[in-house]
Amino acid sequence: MARTHPLPMFHRRLTLLGGVMVLIALVIGAQLTRLAVAQGASLRSKAERALHQSTLLPTYRGRIVDHRGRHLAIDRPGYAIAVEYEVITGAWVTRHARRAAYKDIGATAWAALSDAERTNLATSYAAPFHARVERLHEALCVEGGIDRGTLDEKLAAVRTRVERLAETVWARQEEEQRNAFLAGGGDPAKFVFRRERLIEQTESHVILEPVGDEVAFAFRGLAAELPGMFDVREHARQRDYPWQELLVTIDRRHLPGPLAAETPIDVEVVGVADHILGGVRSVTERDVNDRPLRTFGDVDLGGYRALGDVVGGRGLERGQESTLRGRYGLVRKRFDTGEIERIEPVPGRDVELTIDVQLQARIQALLTPEVGLTVVQPHHQNTELPAGWPLHSAVAVVEVETGEIRAMVSMPTVAMESSLGKAALGARAWCNRPVEAIYPPGSIFKPLVLLAAEAEGLVSIDDTIECTGHYFPGRKRPRCWIYREQWDFATHGELSPEDAIAQSCNIFFYTLADRLGMERLADWTRRFGAGTPLNTGLLARGTNPAGEMVWREESGGMVIDAARIRALPLREREFSRVTMGIGQGIGVAWTPLHAANAYATMARGGIIRDATLLAGAEAAGPRRAEGRLPIHPDAVDVALEGLRRVVSEGGSGHHIVLASGTVEPIFNATGVTIWGKTGTAQAPPLRPYDTNEDGRVNGDDDGIANLDHAWFVGLVGPADTARPMFAIAVIVEYGGSGARAAGPVANQVIRALQHEGYLPSQDDEPEEAG
Repeated sequence: MARTHPLPMFHRRLTLLGGVMVLIALVIGAQLTRLAVAQGASLRSKAERALHQSTLLPTYRGRIVDHRGRHLAIDRPGYAIAVEYEVITGAWVTRHARRAAYKDIGATAWAALSDAERTNLATSYAAPFHARVERLHEALCVEGGIDRGTLDEKLAAVRTRVERLAETVWARQEEEQRNAFLAGGGDPAKFVFRRERLIEQTESHVILEPVGDEVAFAFRGLAAELPGMFDVREHARQRDYPWQELLVTIDRRHLPGPLAAETPIDVEVVGVADHILGGVRSVTERDVNDRPLRTFGDVDLGGYRALGDVVGGRGLERGQESTLRGRYGLVRKRFDTGEIERIEPVPGRDVELTIDVQLQARIQALLTPEVGLTVVQPHHQNTELPAGWPLHSAVAVVEVETGEIRAMVSMPTVAMESSLGKAALGARAWCNRPVEAIYPPGSIFKPLVLLAAEAEGLVSIDDTIECTGHYFPGRKRPRCWIYREQWDFATHGELSPEDAIAQSCNIFFYTLADRLGMERLADWTRRFGAGTPLNTGLLARGTNPAGEMVWREESGGMVIDAARIRALPLREREFSRVTMGIGQGIGVAWTPLHAANAYATMARGGIIRDATLLAGAEAAGPRRAEGRLPIHPDAVDVALEGLRRVVSEGGSGHHIVLASGTVEPIFNATGVTIWGKTGTAQAPPLRPYDTNEDGRVNGDDDGIANLDHAWFVGLVGPADTARPMFAIAVIVEYGGSGARAAGPVANQVIRALQHEGYLPSQDDEPEEAG
């Protein structure tokens, strides 16, 4: 029988050892695969960061300059005091106390202690470090001029924001690491998330900003006493608006009646162009999430940091954020090689505006109560409001040829809100009236109705229409404004288009609107620019309560659509169809800038070149392409002739009657030709105060009814060329008659254009005070 020879003991042990080694190799290989594949990207990134020290280099926002190069918004250098994040959280005290305890008892004794024992021991060493933190807090309060409560709020805000940012970033990191781990075949039960410290957790954060030279010097002296706890940043920037306040001298010789005087008046204006410029604010968590600053991987140095960063909050600062914002620079030093990589910062680009800030300030001064044009005057015959009642207003001035906005004033300004007292809520100082507030156009709409009807072949420039006083047989309304008992139910008789505009005959334009129908007239209204925002450069993205993207800071107004027209009851549709012809009712509402833009389009013979605030720059968001409306030049000439007659003797915008009975021409500017139209538009009840004290002004508050808004919209150019150069829109809220309230304002706007050199004048200019 054959015998089996077992392997020698040595060979069996060698085989067993080889098997163990193979098993170990397999385990190591699996681990290497997991590290290289499953978590390779994350670990490489972490290792890469550990090998580098990164320092951000400051940038600054671009300037905003006006039509003549004046700086309206600019970053200025300053100082800021930034406290280390560990000092803010208390980790600095803990770290230094543990270090002191370790040094005192030695490495051997320290190693013998448990974690709890080490913590308890360190606590007994913490007092001097707490004292240093308290010394820093005291300096921040004294030098910064803030109380301890305010300081605590600032410190807590920094900590809260960094913690929230960390939660967001870590959640994203964890998801990325988990996905990579599972993609490499890792066991989900064995996944371990490894947090990476944020740069915000390792750096200092601004607590005082901006500070002057004296405060910066004091903290530099304190640095030797409190090393490593804070730093003085020399490159902190602050946004400055040099033209926010100005003293403007107003010539009063050509004001109406009792407002006129031989001596000029100095008017201090505040918040010049602040609706247009807007402002910056500190970034929010949402800003950072939308575009975080990235210094590794997919680098984005134009992104936002959680703390110490700003973003455009409103106005052009918001609408032009992508242009104005700069990109940080970066210095990255590699520890293993000493190599230094430097990316230079890129400053934001400048934004050049079309407005002339000096003209803007002058028009704003004209709209202040001190001058008197925008407070209720006896000659306004505004019987529902007492004399002296302040009236809010807006003015837009557009250069006809280019569409460039030379001035766009909203009163009151944002800066004036704090001085309005209990009237602040009702005043809506935050509202940029020329582009955000909408009003029925009233009679200023009539020339556009004529152009639309002529283009559609529904009236000839040689036709006449008879004013019968009231439009529908057997019904008193709608009627002509002259068909009233106080004028013995007069009528205008047969009128040509020019005379119909000059006399502002309602019946003529009821007739044209009836022929057009609401849908066609609404379409023509849109062609003249109403119904959508003009997008002057202020338009900015936002979200509505449903989370949908919407455009903000400019209104498109309202033009009735076909579905709503068809849904109207027959009698209401019949009435609304004709009243739309005089800019009343439910058919149309627009902004003052829409009005000026439409008149500029008319003056250009129908060329579409919508108004803009930006000189040679692209506006974000939708904007109409240039084109031409199909209106006949002869029809434009007829409309302009009618508008010239409005302000000529016998026209509806020629003169006002003062309380004394004296008749005065509305327009007394010399050396120019004026084409214009007054308008009186129905207004909702005036609610100036929060009478029920619920923190808002709305329909639940007491109101004053039976009031109208006052319009004047027109064109002006040098008398020797008889060619319109500027379109001007004026709205005086609750001012009543357009001729009596808005007309005198328009006259002074024309004189402001002359004063600033945009129009010729034959008057002798008075010497300015100061």
